[in-house]
Amino acid sequence: MTDVILFRPTFFNAQLKPPPIPWGLLYVGSSIAARGYSVKIVDELIHPDWRNLILAEMKKKTLLIGISSMTGKQIKYGLNLSAFVKEHSKIPVVWGGIHPSIFPEQTLMHKNIDYIVKGEGEETIIELIESLEDKRELETIRGLGYKNNNNAVVNPDRFFTKLDDLPELDYSLINVDRYVGKRFGSQRSFELCTSRGCPHQCAFCYNANYNKCKWRSMSVDRIMDSLHELIDQYEIDGLTWREDNFFVDEKRVKEIAERIIEEDINIRWHADCRIDDVYRYDDAFIKLLKKSGCHTLTLGAESGSNRILKKIKKGITRDQITLVKNKLNRYEIYQNYHFMMGLPDESDKDIQKTVDLMYQLMSKNKFFGKICGPSLYTPYPGTALYEESLLKDFNPPESLEGWIDMDWYSLDLPWITNQRRNIIEDIAWNVMGIGQKWVHHYFKWKFFLFAKYNFPIPCFEKKIYLKLRKN
Repeated sequence: MTDVILFRPTFFNAQLKPPPIPWGLLYVGSSIAARGYSVKIVDELIHPDWRNLILAEMKKKTLLIGISSMTGKQIKYGLNLSAFVKEHSKIPVVWGGIHPSIFPEQTLMHKNIDYIVKGEGEETIIELIESLEDKRELETIRGLGYKNNNNAVVNPDRFFTKLDDLPELDYSLINVDRYVGKRFGSQRSFELCTSRGCPHQCAFCYNANYNKCKWRSMSVDRIMDSLHELIDQYEIDGLTWREDNFFVDEKRVKEIAERIIEEDINIRWHADCRIDDVYRYDDAFIKLLKKSGCHTLTLGAESGSNRILKKIKKGITRDQITLVKNKLNRYEIYQNYHFMMGLPDESDKDIQKTVDLMYQLMSKNKFFGKICGPSLYTPYPGTALYEESLLKDFNPPESLEGWIDMDWYSLDLPWITNQRRNIIEDIAWNVMGIGQKWVHHYFKWKFFLFAKYNFPIPCFEKKIYLKLRKN
């Protein structure tokens, strides 16, 4: 008997090897299992044959099926499962994750969705399971959305969970080896999620809506216990701290680094970090990070234009980005840089400055890792730029299916002309080419022409790449 099936639909960067761990489902599944229920996590990234698998599980008196979804193509694949479940059973379908949390009513009104969980799901889903078993009322379950006479009802938000109060993660719910791989200088790298949220208020980020700019962490003792478990049971030698902002509490990071050294833990690790954090860190702290195994930091640069950086409330300047590169180079720490484009009021000159900064970061930089993006700005409700997007004639989708096309190739932003879109796409494809060793210098030369002479060369190679990938 499988009481609960949890499903992660595939998504836009599903080709990543190894695939990212379905942390949300693992946390929720571990909490459900700790209450004595049986749980099956199905990840479409590693279970492409999910139909037969889920059909077999549904015959075991399943109480509910949960689906996690971000905005974009993941909605499409989540709806595929929802329709499949309704076709073969009367099992309730529950949606959770970022998109249902931002758009609870609209998600809930889809004909193949019975409930939504808004925000963190560990406690809400357990109360829903208990309610379904005992046929109790749903009104008192915080964070739950349900239908009443074909109307969407969304209960008050649930208070944030204290992470140390959650059960230990049950890694038996996933095949750990499928998520282990070569990353950041290690042979068997895994992930660990030890905090949630971010206190900053970047104007484009979902965090202000989803986490209310709140940040919470596990205790360092529990973090170290989890790290030792991964090393002892799964022989990992590398780690990504998979969280919104690993470096919010400098004292916490310092203690983790010191414990790694004191307890003779030999790993190489990677984390996301803000430019302004590294900018203010002294050399002793950076040296400590390196000694503890810090191999790569992924940094949110976002733009090379100070005007745009101020507009998106990033709290950094272009000069600080360059200074951070130099600081990390001194301690031989590799750097990845996130960039984005397509913001309201972004000009050709702003884009030119961004390309120029990208080129500076990758040039004469022995410890350059990669450029991530540039991603295309997506207007999310609850963010500072959303209202401005509406004033600029952005029409948000009126149905759940409408958000499927909120991705790179389909997103319709009225302030982006076809010419601008083509330029941004060409930049992204050239970045992808720079990441391929055998054509690295060719694409870097094209980047140089754009960065220094504002001479963009169309990336005709993308048609060849897409044809080869399709074949």
